[in-house]
Amino acid sequence: MRVKFFSLLLRFAGSLLPPSHMRGIGIIGKSVRVFLARRVSPHIGRGVNIERGAYVFPDTVLGDGSGIGVNCEICRGLVVGKNVMMGPECLFYSTNHKFDRENKRFEGYTEIRPITLEDDVWLGRRVIVMAGVTVGRGSVVGAGAVVTKDIPPYSLAAGNPAVVKKNLLDD
Repeated sequence: MRVKFFSLLLRFAGSLLPPSHMRGIGIIGKSVRVFLARRVSPHIGRGVNIERGAYVFPDTVLGDGSGIGVNCEICRGLVVGKNVMMGPECLFYSTNHKFDRENKRFEGYTEIRPITLEDDVWLGRRVIVMAGVTVGRGSVVGAGAVVTKDIPPYSLAAGNPAVVKKNLLDD
């Protein structure tokens, strides 16, 4: 009951509080959102930023120094490593609609397939990440990309569906 209360408070009050980039008052909004998020999930690291309109679930893991961008829509089973930067309006979907072949219609949802963003990942604006995907350490995903498969560490990926454009460690 307590978790539900703080979750609702984070979604409502968190969307009304100023974004963290606003001088002076922004730090208050940021602090309140992090305070509320820690009451929802025990897995919120130090030095995190949960932006205006963002929220967490009880099983959300948010590593030290990471952030959830403005108006991001997260999912159950989301694991965010350390120092992850996330642009605004990113979407995460750990389940899909389940198709019942016998009745030939969609009924309910699949099991949760967790999404993992490893350490030092950077997601651009409006990136969509689908169920079961891992974005490897040090990778960058370009704005508007739809990530349907794992991204190897230190890669630059973009497009719909997202494809690896280059390895960031290559010259």
